[in-house]
Amino acid sequence: MSRSLMLLHRGALVAAMATGTVATSARAQSSAPDQRERYAPLVLKLPASARVLSLGGTQVALRDVDAVFGNPALVGTGTGLAFGAERYSSGATAGQFASSSTIGPLGIGVGVQLLDAGPRYGVFPARSDVLTGDNAGGTTSLAASVAASLTWKQIRWGVAAKYVEERVTDDRAGGVAFDIGASKTLSLLNSTVGVAVQHLGPRLDVAGRREALPTQLALGIATAPKGLGKWVDVGATAELDVRRDGELFPRGGVELSYSPIEGVTFIGRAGGRRPQLREERPVTAGAGFTVDRFTLDYGWETLREGAGHRFTIRLR
Repeated sequence: MSRSLMLLHRGALVAAMATGTVATSARAQSSAPDQRERYAPLVLKLPASARVLSLGGTQVALRDVDAVFGNPALVGTGTGLAFGAERYSSGATAGQFASSSTIGPLGIGVGVQLLDAGPRYGVFPARSDVLTGDNAGGTTSLAASVAASLTWKQIRWGVAAKYVEERVTDDRAGGVAFDIGASKTLSLLNSTVGVAVQHLGPRLDVAGRREALPTQLALGIATAPKGLGKWVDVGATAELDVRRDGELFPRGGVELSYSPIEGVTFIGRAGGRRPQLREERPVTAGAGFTVDRFTLDYGWETLREGAGHRFTIRLR
């Protein structure tokens, strides 16, 4: 086995062990429920696609169609359309749409995330039990983004502007937020490193109660698929999110792909995370199937009650 493959195996193992250790510690030392359920809107704290979900929520270094949700610097590195939805045990539904393209040297992306979580009446900020409890208060959350990226001084830079909103009962709070990101490709394992400051914006105000956006600094790395044989490739990704209150949320995942014939690929994924929400659990997994330019991804996550199931279709 080559030295690069040995490094890849060791890196993936270390990332998985570190994520599992921190997640276990998080369960033992979790912050109080009112701390874990802070910040709004809720949709910004949910993974945006099935691939992101199944890799533990890592997204800041992924070169994909839906980079508009993770790191605007990577918009345009994967072109096409993506759309999908997730169903939670409470009956709540989350959906997303993303488009990424290039215009000359610019990468351009647009994206929409929507959460519809049950009954009309709820509390602000919305709590994550709307994903698992049939009798929980409801909410509707929205985030609509437009992003642009450009390479300068051998580093790719990007910025995204988005309208965010959370609606509870007869009240709603909305405002404009921004993401700023940078990324660079490294020769080591042909990897991509990314850094982004996400969800910068003013507080949201509903019925006299004001709550901050879940602003955070995200740092991550993702390796390009490396061959384990003639038909099998493996890749790994790891990320650390530093939330505005100083809390650390590591996450990571491994992606194994099998291509029996040209243009056809079967993908398996596994991830781990320190949950940001009280209803989430550390383990995620998923699978994918690609035929030519069409990809169907599935992501699964454990929750305090039941599970979440997300499907995403990508067209390149």
